[in-house]
Amino acid sequence: MSWQNHFPTKVFFGSHVIVDNCAALKTMGSKALVVLGQGGSARRNGALDDLCRALDQIAVSYAIFDQVEGNPSIETAINGACVAKKEQADFIIGIGGGSPLDAAKAIAILAINPIGEQEFLALHFDRVLPIVAIPTTAGTGSEVTPYSILTNPATESKQRIIHPHIIPRLAFLDPRYTMGLPVRVTIDTGVDAYSHALESYFCINKLSPFSELLALEAMRILGPEIKNLASDSWQLLYQNRANLLYGSLLGGMAISVTGTTIPHTLGFSLTYFKDIPHGRANGMILPAYMYFNQRKSADPRIKKALRVSGFDGLKQFKELMRELCGQPPCCSREEKEIFVSTTWQAPNIFNNIAVPERQDIEQLVESVVSLPRNDSLV
Repeated sequence: MSWQNHFPTKVFFGSHVIVDNCAALKTMGSKALVVLGQGGSARRNGALDDLCRALDQIAVSYAIFDQVEGNPSIETAINGACVAKKEQADFIIGIGGGSPLDAAKAIAILAINPIGEQEFLALHFDRVLPIVAIPTTAGTGSEVTPYSILTNPATESKQRIIHPHIIPRLAFLDPRYTMGLPVRVTIDTGVDAYSHALESYFCINKLSPFSELLALEAMRILGPEIKNLASDSWQLLYQNRANLLYGSLLGGMAISVTGTTIPHTLGFSLTYFKDIPHGRANGMILPAYMYFNQRKSADPRIKKALRVSGFDGLKQFKELMRELCGQPPCCSREEKEIFVSTTWQAPNIFNNIAVPERQDIEQLVESVVSLPRNDSLV
C-alpha cells in the first residue's frame, strides 16, 4: 500500500479564536483583502467585527470586497482580483459560506497572475496570494480544501478549480458565527458536509487510511446531527453547532484527499438549472446514489456507512433525505439529457465503489428528477 496526505492549513477551533490568535494573521502580510458575500451575514454574525478588531490590534490594514453572490461567477472573481490589485493586498481573507471562500481562493489566484479566463481555468499559474478562511456555515469544508467552485455559463454548470496552492494557510472556526443561521441553511449545509464524508468514503481509488478515518468520524458526528434537524423537537444549541462545524471540517479534510464523486457532479446541474442550493441538491440525489451503489456493488462500505451514521438501513436514509431536502424538481427531457451528458463527462464519477456506465447515469438522473411512485430503495 502506498499513499500520502498533505494538510497545510493551521486550524484554530473554538470561541473567540480570531482575536485570541490574531498574531497568526501578522505572518500573512501587511494588507488584506477581506472577501464577503453580498448578503451581509459576516457583519450580522460578528465574524467581520472580530476580524477587524484583530487586524487593528496587530496593525494590519485591510480593504473589503463584499460583492460575492451565491454560486459565484468567474466574473466576480475577476472583479475581486481587480480590487485586490488596486488596494495592493498581499493576502486574502474569505469570510462566509462556500461562496465567499470559493471566491476568495479564485481572487488569490487572479490577483497575482496576469492570465486570462482560459488560462485560469486550465490552471496555468504558479503563484497564489496567501489565503485565510473563516467559515460561517457548517457545510463546505472549504477552509481546508484545494477546491474553488465557480459558476461557468460556458459549460452551463459549475467549474472546479483544483490546485494545492489554494488550500488556505490559516482557518479560524468559531461555532458562534453559525448560531444565528436559519434552520433551512443549517440543513442544506449540514447535508452538504455529510455528502462530503459519504462520497469520500466511497471514493476507493484515492482512499487512504487517514482519509477513511476522517470520513468515518465525520459521518459518526454528522449523521445524528442531521437526524436531529428533522426531529419535531430539534434543538440547535452551541454544542450542536460545534459538532456540525467540526464534522464539516473533517469532511473537507477527507475530500481533500479523495475528491467527491457522482452526487456532487450531478448536483451541480440541479444548482445551475434549477437554482437549488448545493447541499440540498446533493441530498436529493443521495438516496438514488446509494441505491445505485447497492445494486451494482456488494462492497461492505455501504452498510458500514449507514451504520456509522446511525441509520437502520437505506429506507430510513431515503426518508430522512426526502424530509430534509424535499422532492427533486420536475425536469424537461432536454434538461435530463444535459444532466446526463455533463455528469458523464466528469472523471470523478468513476472514482466510486460502483463504477457507472452511461446507462447507469441515465437511470440515476431519471430516478432523481422523475419522482417514481414505487421506488425500490429499501
